[in-house]
Amino acid sequence: MKLLMVGTKTYTFTEVELSLKLAISISCLLFCATCKSMASQPYISGSHLSTIIVAHLNDIGVRSTPAINQDRVFYGCAKEDIIIEKRALSWKTIKLTCKKNDKWTFTFRNKVEIAQNKLQFSVKKSLSDRDSSTKTRTVFVLAEAKSKGYKIKESDLILSTENRLLTKNAFEEIKPILGKVLKRSLKKGTILKNSHLQPAWLVYKNQRITIENSIGEIRVTMEGIALKNGAMGDRILAQNVSSKKNVEGFVIGDKKITVFRKIY
Repeated sequence: MKLLMVGTKTYTFTEVELSLKLAISISCLLFCATCKSMASQPYISGSHLSTIIVAHLNDIGVRSTPAINQDRVFYGCAKEDIIIEKRALSWKTIKLTCKKNDKWTFTFRNKVEIAQNKLQFSVKKSLSDRDSSTKTRTVFVLAEAKSKGYKIKESDLILSTENRLLTKNAFEEIKPILGKVLKRSLKKGTILKNSHLQPAWLVYKNQRITIENSIGEIRVTMEGIALKNGAMGDRILAQNVSSKKNVEGFVIGDKKITVFRKIY
């Protein structure tokens, strides 16, 4: 038996009862201390964190839906200290770190879509904002420097609002750029234009090709040699291998032209 004095009163406990009560008391103290510590830390809700990420990516032309529990609370970092980065060169995974807390780090999956054609503007734009928007244009630029001969991928491109005078022959849509090859090396942030990209050649100079000639319902094919490069629909010269005569035709497919006229 053990005696425990509280004020002027004396209580009798077995060792087991006394140990149990002490354990409960210590647990309560630790819990209160933890709650007090968390309450003193900066924090941000999952819904607020998601809003910050969406706004940040929208500013650089990427629509996003981060996979964050909206009801979760993240302790240990103020919103102004949060650093938002992409992981593995793609915004499909977002990495969050904190300027003032090295231990605060989170990674989230993210559904992304490159915003095309127009940026989302606020309905309540001032007159000066409207005037400014007529002087700018949102086009695709290189996210990083690339070398001559490089084949463009989606991850190489970002949308940027540029002076309209500098965007002639630039691209507002991504589809015409993907898979194209650079004619020369370009710096980071270069506005991509048609003149920077090699055409999608289907026929190359000095390449053996098929020459197709249709007369009514009769179609004749022969072997030829292309005398210049050609993309779909281009009119090029080719030499008939057997007759050694030159013909002019339209490119209709890979290594194939259809005769426009003969040239003697």
